[in-house]
Amino acid sequence: MSKLTPNPAKVLIREQVAAKIAALSTEEKKRQSKIVYDKIVNHPCYIKAKNVAIFMSTDQEVDTAPIIADIKAKGGAAFVPQYAGGIMRMLKLETGDESSMPLTRHGIQQHSKDQVRDDALDIGLDLIIAPGVAFSRSGGRVGHGGGYYDKYISKLRQNPNTAPKVVAIGFKCQVLDDVPVDSQDQKIDDVIFAD
Repeated sequence: MSKLTPNPAKVLIREQVAAKIAALSTEEKKRQSKIVYDKIVNHPCYIKAKNVAIFMSTDQEVDTAPIIADIKAKGGAAFVPQYAGGIMRMLKLETGDESSMPLTRHGIQQHSKDQVRDDALDIGLDLIIAPGVAFSRSGGRVGHGGGYYDKYISKLRQNPNTAPKVVAIGFKCQVLDDVPVDSQDQKIDDVIFAD
């Protein structure tokens, strides 16, 4: 697999947005995370979704723990990323997983390589709640630069009849008028943020 040359415009946006997120107080992150939670649990795509892919948030992202708890409380299944060997899989979160999952070198909690969990590709997804660095209201998304979500979403969209909706979540400072997109970038269906 050829390594993508970083888009200089994306590199700049990642730096600018990271600085804005770093400037947010813990209280402000909590306040915005609560607004995003209230919006997502009332979003039409979320209300009808049973199998939801979502990410385990870091302290530089909207807190996803309450959303994961809500998915489980409403009888749904939450699937979270596992990065291994350059591939991202979405594995089902079982009871107790959150307290035992190790951190990657990037500080992301994920299932260990030897943990056996249901794979979302075998079961099917209704919704992907995607992370990212920056988003536009028109569906642009700048990720962290690995291309994992773009590849994953592209694979799922090969069958339009079963492709899940993709909704991104972020802090207000992550939503810009426009973001640079490249040919491999997958558009998101909606972005939810505290405004």
